[in-house]
Amino acid sequence: MHYASLYVYYFVYFIMTGASTFVPKFYGEIGMSNARIGILTSVPTLVALALTPLLGMLTDRVSRKRYLLSAMLVFMAAMCFLVPYSNGFLAMLAAVSGYTVISTSANPLANTIALEYTREIGKPYGPIRLLGTVGYQCGALLVGVILSRSLNSLYPLMGVAVLLACCVTFLMPNVEGHQHSRQKVPLSRLFADRHVRMLYIIIFCATISTQFYISFYTKHLGDLGMSNAATSWITLLSVMLELPFLYFGDRIARRTNIWNWLLIGLAANGVRWLGLAFSKTALPNILFQLPGVTVLACFEFFPALYLNRRVPAELSGAAQNMLSLVSFGAAKIVGSLIGGQICEYTGIPAMFAALGVLMLVGCALFWKPTRRLIQDDLPDAL
Repeated sequence: MHYASLYVYYFVYFIMTGASTFVPKFYGEIGMSNARIGILTSVPTLVALALTPLLGMLTDRVSRKRYLLSAMLVFMAAMCFLVPYSNGFLAMLAAVSGYTVISTSANPLANTIALEYTREIGKPYGPIRLLGTVGYQCGALLVGVILSRSLNSLYPLMGVAVLLACCVTFLMPNVEGHQHSRQKVPLSRLFADRHVRMLYIIIFCATISTQFYISFYTKHLGDLGMSNAATSWITLLSVMLELPFLYFGDRIARRTNIWNWLLIGLAANGVRWLGLAFSKTALPNILFQLPGVTVLACFEFFPALYLNRRVPAELSGAAQNMLSLVSFGAAKIVGSLIGGQICEYTGIPAMFAALGVLMLVGCALFWKPTRRLIQDDLPDAL
């Protein structure tokens, strides 16, 4: 029952994530500029930067992690339902900030529960996360079907999905916080490991471009004249390769090195951004989205497994939380806020092109440091 509940949770929760890809397009529909969209997607993350480390430490200190997850999801849903009733930009910013702070910690908390439980019972984590991708696709398709004319009900739809996920948490494994009723381990110990530090640094650099994409891509498709339904199908098809990857992901992880995969992710997404910069119709947009599987593989899935193996159990929740904070926190501020300000003058396609070049340069710059880390990791696999 506990193992099956993880499949259900990931499917339902990621319906919300798939629907949330339309948030920038929703902001565009209600007349917001690129600069304001950048503010609305990044300023809440500044708040999250201050609070997420505290929530990460709380994850390792609560008696049962699933109860904390339940409380987080209730708060997230409440913020989603408040957005349509927000009068003015500042009120909307407050509601979105509340949602962002909790969502930045809720997903890594669920990952911690799933990773620890599957490791304990000797089951693979990849197929569970695969159901998340299926849920993501369903969420994107659902928006295209029922909100094809207007995205005004987008946030309430996300709130319903979050509430359903909350119901499932009561069936999830009773994974305890490893610092509960034990000696407290300071967060600084996590960063004493230079491998962990370098992992976070590379992921930060790599996901700046991903966060710009998340914040502006669906709006970019709207600027190209594509409907909500067409955007839905492009979003759905762009993650198709995640399904076979996640099915075999645990087996791939045992035979590969994370540092090589990080470089592969940088190179693949460099090509991806350059392709999207010059794609004007649906087909090339879909084709250049195919390398997007490396974002999940190289900057989320493999790092999560690596941290689960490398860091002490007492810091497992904090490590996953910091992974989320790096990519959906610090990188989001740079990608969304600064990227939004720049593309006010350059346009979204030019920004994609610049990010593509920077990713390829980053791949070259990180080559030598990762060779040393690979030697340190030998003979261990990922």
